[in-house]
Amino acid sequence: MTLQADKSTDGKTLTIKMPQEFDFRSHKEFRETHRNPGTVSQYVLDFSRTKHMDSSALGMLLLMREEIGNDSNKIRLINCQHNIKALLEMANFHKLFTVV
Repeated sequence: MTLQADKSTDGKTLTIKMPQEFDFRSHKEFRETHRNPGTVSQYVLDFSRTKHMDSSALGMLLLMREEIGNDSNKIRLINCQHNIKALLEMANFHKLFTVV
């Protein structure tokens, strides 16, 4: 399953539905979602479909954060299943991102 990115009607929020397997195979497609932000000031990563995430996915999240200015308030990780949320907390990502 691939990523799906949708902008809000005002163009300020980009919601990205993450794939079932978020790993290095998603790298290029994930990077394209935030390469040219235009009017986007808020990113919502919807993990409702994600069953598995590996260390390369954690690295991709860190790169995204860095590329958009290291602002924790600009990226929200939502609908994380228990195992994904546990991984994020174990890696202290809940301190770098808003995890809902």
